[in-house]
Amino acid sequence: MTDETTRRQAPRKRVDDAVDAALDELGLPRQAAAQARPAWEEPSTVADGMATQREMAAQRDAAAQLGAALRALTDASVRTLAPTATLLDVAARITQCLPALTAEQRDVGEPAPLDDPVAKLWLYNPVIGQANPIAPWLETTLVDGVLTGRATLGLPYQGPRGYLHGGVSAMMLDQVLGDVVSASGRSGLTVSLSARYRRPVPLLAPLLVVGRVVEVADRKITAAGTIALESEPDQPLVEGVGIFVVPRPDQAARLFGAFGAPAPDTPGTPGTVPSAAVPPNQPSTA
Repeated sequence: MTDETTRRQAPRKRVDDAVDAALDELGLPRQAAAQARPAWEEPSTVADGMATQREMAAQRDAAAQLGAALRALTDASVRTLAPTATLLDVAARITQCLPALTAEQRDVGEPAPLDDPVAKLWLYNPVIGQANPIAPWLETTLVDGVLTGRATLGLPYQGPRGYLHGGVSAMMLDQVLGDVVSASGRSGLTVSLSARYRRPVPLLAPLLVVGRVVEVADRKITAAGTIALESEPDQPLVEGVGIFVVPRPDQAARLFGAFGAPAPDTPGTPGTVPSAAVPPNQPSTA
């Protein structure tokens, strides 16, 4: 191995050693470190800085596994009745893992390299992002213009005892309504969201969150949706209506930068932004 290769691999080795040390402290097998380590690319093998499709898929899977592990940790942390000494010990061990994750970070507002706007893959979205530990991880499907999300939420999302926090219901509705608007080909920014809470939403029960576009008026799109138990889909627990406005290309460029605005000759209605150009569920300044 050349001195130059050794020099380039030195930062990687420090990160690997930190991950291994943290895993040892947590009592996890060292081979798990391979999943915890970010993909490492030699400058000489990736000229444009982009990972290969296989490497990207592996890193996305690893990020999703980390998100799932952190969601499980969060659930355990809000349910635990462990004594003080145990809580302090676990907190210290978790803190020891931080250097491995903070060695390389993106800035606020910087697009996540693992996201794919064209495929509408948003790993770190706070509602549908598999890699986001705060996300309920709502799994969505689109059939005949109706977007349906499925999720089962536990104690981290509790409001009244045994029931879902009303703000989480609103967040899920906003996501589903925004996504169904995007799926219609006219991505918009939320300018208004109203919710009617008919009955409390129970925790640990499979839920359906359904949304559809109900009106299009130039740049303004209205969508309506419901949250219901999967076992009683026709009995809405929460009803919501959202109003979305399609940003002008210059607004999209200013707000979303790296996601880009459409080129002047992009096919479509003047003043609209293709759905891939606008990240889902963003606050409006239109």
